[in-house]
This record gives sequence, C-alpha cells and structure tokens, in this order.
Amino acid sequence: MTISQLLAQTAAQVRIFDMGRRISQLSQQDFAEFEQLARPHPTPYLRHAWLGILSWQPEQPGKHNIWFLKLPLDEQNLLQPGPRDAFLQHWLRVVEAPDKEHGEAPCAYKPDANRMAYFHALAAKLLQQPGSQYYTTARAYLSGDTGWDNWQGVGLQGLAEVVARMEEEGNQALLRDAMAHMPAVPRNVVLGFLENTIPSHELTLAINDRLAEVVKNNASAADLAAFARGLSQSINLDQRRALLQAILAHPAATDIEVMASVASRCWHDLEGDTLLQYLECLAQTDEQGQAFMPLVSDLMTLPGKREHVLTAFRSPQRSARLSEAIGQLMAQVRQGDVQ
Repeated sequence: MTISQLLAQTAAQVRIFDMGRRISQLSQQDFAEFEQLARPHPTPYLRHAWLGILSWQPEQPGKHNIWFLKLPLDEQNLLQPGPRDAFLQHWLRVVEAPDKEHGEAPCAYKPDANRMAYFHALAAKLLQQPGSQYYTTARAYLSGDTGWDNWQGVGLQGLAEVVARMEEEGNQALLRDAMAHMPAVPRNVVLGFLENTIPSHELTLAINDRLAEVVKNNASAADLAAFARGLSQSINLDQRRALLQAILAHPAATDIEVMASVASRCWHDLEGDTLLQYLECLAQTDEQGQAFMPLVSDLMTLPGKREHVLTAFRSPQRSARLSEAIGQLMAQVRQGDVQ
C-alpha cells in the first residue's frame, strides 16, 4: 500500500506540497507515480523529498489532518520504500487506536517557523477559511497606517497570509507599495515568503528597485539572501539572472547564508557564467570545503544540473582557489564520502 492509496480509501480531499527548496503543490498523479517508483522526485533537497500532506473531509468543516514527511531518496532520486512503509504502519496504528500514545511517526519532521507559517496560510486558503487576526494586522502595517518602524507586533503568520492571498483584496499592490518603505527585518521576511510565488511584473520591479538601493547602502548577507529568494521565480528571466549576478558580485555574497539560498532557491539560473560565478564565490566561503562540498553535491542531485556543474569545473577561466576546492571535492568522491 502507498500513501496515495491509503488516502484514496478515506475519500478525503488531499493536497500534497513539496516543502524542500520552496513550497509548491505536487499533483496527486505525480505523487502517486513517485510512490510507485515510476518517476524520480523532481526537486530533491539533501537527498530527501520534503513533503506536506493536507487532508480533510468536506462534510466535516474545520477538521483536517496535516503530516510533514521527510522521505529518503536513492541516487536516482527515486523513493526508498522502506521508510515510507514504516510511516504507513504507524499511520494505520494511529487510525486503529487514536486514543493511544504511538510516539513520533517515522520520517516525520517539523518545518521551521517561516515554512510552517506559509504552509498554514496556504492550508487556510485552500480550506476557504478567512484570514486570521494576524492577517488584518499585517495588512494594516503594509498599508503604512501603523508606521513602518512599528513592525515588532506584526507576526510571521500575518505576513505569510498576505503573500499567500496576493490575488485578494489588492494585496499584490499593497506589497508592491510597501517594498520601498519596510525596514530590513519585515522586508526580508516578506521576500522569503515570496520565494513560493510568482510575483507580478509590478511587484518584481519594486523588489528590483529596493535591491538596487540596498546594494548601494552596504547590504548585509541576510539582505542578499532574502532578495535572491524573493526574486527566484521572477517572470523576467533575463533580468532575474542579471540581478542574481549582481548579488553574486557583492562582497557579502560569499557568506554561507547567501550561498545556501542561491543554491536551494535559484538553481534554475545556475548555468554558464552565472554558475561559474557562484562556484567562485562558494570556493571563497571557507578554506576547508565545509560549504563547497555539501552545496555542490546537493546541487548535482537536481535534474540536469550535474552536467552543468562538471562543465563549469572544466572551465579554463576558473581561479586557483576554485581549482583547489574542486580537487578537494574530487578527493572526497574517490574516498566515497560524496556521491
């Protein structure tokens, strides 16, 4: 039995989300084929499929179930069935004896606070529930009514709900106009949530303008990481890649937070000169290869990325430091520590 088959037996409504590199919905057909080992997971992260499963019975409004699962993958990004089967056995025991203590489910994990906030915002929208009290507070702040420096009382949940409901109540325009005024902390939180969406052209322009201003005024690594994430699904491909190159050219780009954000969110744009620029930054991030090895290894698990990375490794323009980092990585591969 698979998770898909078990859910089908319950006659519940189901939505399945990829929670790894960003939060995006998976079709039930794709997930069923993944479980049947008929297709690899499309966006592996750290050799796992990170999933959020939301199920509910339409005739029981207000009641729903959520599971967060971290399922191991093999070298081809196919599901390793054993851990999934252990989770299913746990689930069946819970169904049979709901009042009994069963301990933590195999493969279960708890997302970080930002991902949890955005997932719950999406779940509430799917379940046709109204926005929370935090949503109202966040909208008031983003309108400028409460003062741009008074952001401490604006919760993650409220900002997540505004982004999740961008097509409602003029929220996209609200975010566009607020982008020029928000201090770094709330702005970076919003940019982090925007990684899960496709911003409109107008909102993208507002983000671009704010990025240019921030870069001129000594941007921090946290700022660069946030802008990379917020622009990662911008609809203007050429501009998106140009802005990514500008981020990578900044002195703070070699910080591990920036490197991890770019690899995990902007992987589609890591090709050719942009990929080489990224690898050069990554090689400068540390001297022991503690960042280079895991980030490059993870990047190479993505469909189509291995050949791009190997091509960059062979570039005659690579620096001596990058050549050294590549040599350290290859030594680890030969020792069997990196796949």
